Formats: sequence, structure tokens, C-alpha cells
Amino acid sequence: MKLFKHSYKRMAAALLGLAMASGVATSAQAASVSEGVAVIPGTYLFDLDAGSLTTGPGADVWWEQITATSRVLMPYSTAQLAYVGQIGVGGLSFNALTVSDLETLTYSATGISGGDVGNLLTANSVFAVKTDAGNYGKVLVTFPFFQAYQNNGLGVYWVTMTPTTAVPEADTYSMLLAGFGLMAAMVRRRTA
Repeated sequence: MKLFKHSYKRMAAALLGLAMASGVATSAQAASVSEGVAVIPGTYLFDLDAGSLTTGPGADVWWEQITATSRVLMPYSTAQLAYVGQIGVGGLSFNALTVSDLETLTYSATGISGGDVGNLLTANSVFAVKTDAGNYGKVLVTFPFFQAYQNNGLGVYWVTMTPTTAVPEADTYSMLLAGFGLMAAMVRRRTA
């Protein structure tokens, strides 16, 4: 009987350590949802989660052509946008942007100008999208084709990632410990 009690204590301690270790999330780990290169033609919708042009459902951005010289990238449905900046300005590196960085940005339903006046969507500019599905996308403008015969296409490279997993609060650990305590009490009662 003493051997069983001693083994159970070791097993309970090991399970507690395993449960606590698995409950702690690392903010650097985010799963990639989609990644690729595309040209978004004028007046088209794009879904960053699926990584494709779409006709509506699931779309995150709309490359709106207002006139031949006035264009704007608009968020679509519940998606939101944030302009990040130009590569190299202020040390901005597209590859170094993590999902944690994207989560801290201020997103809005306001569009980003791509028109001839006030254009923010030039080559090497970066914007972020909080997608309709709740993921985060970082988008690099690779080459804007601002000519009517090319339908004012916007060339982009994007990476869409899942949000970081929240680290469990102290209450979670308290409940976990209480559960292990209850299990230990039940086993103790059975062996007594």
C-alpha cells in the first residue's frame, strides 16, 4: 500500500508539471493560415484567409477604383486595416513582423489611399489586416500597376497567421491544482 501511495504522488507531480507546462502558450508561435503572391485587379475583393480573389463571402479587402486617378483599399465586411509603413523606414522589416506585432496595431474600417494624390500603397509599403475570420495578415505591396489598361492592379505578397494563444491566468492554475487535490483526496480515501 505504501508503494502505491508513493508512486501515486510521483505520478500526480508529473501530471501537474505536464499540465502546467502545456497550459503556457508561447506568443511567438502562430500558425500560418495562408501565404502567397497575387495581383488584386481594380474593383475586386480579396480573401487573405483563403488567399484568393472572391466575389464576397469571406472577403477582407476591396481594391476600389473610384476614378482613373482615385483608388482606395477598403476593408470588407468585418475586416479592419492598419497602415504599417515603408520597408527600411524606421527599421521596418516585413519578415521581422510577428503576429504579436500585428495584434498591437490600431485597426480601423478606414481605407488606405492608393490614388495618384496621397498614395500610401507604393512599392515596399506594408499594411496589416485583421481578417473577417479573426486572423492577422501582413501585406507587402510589391508593384502597383496604376494604369487603366492593367485595371490598376495591386501586386501584393501576404502572410496570414492565427492570433497568439492567450496565456492562462492564475485562476486557471488554481482550478487545476484544486482538481489535482480533489483527485488525491479521492485516491487517499480509497486506499485507506
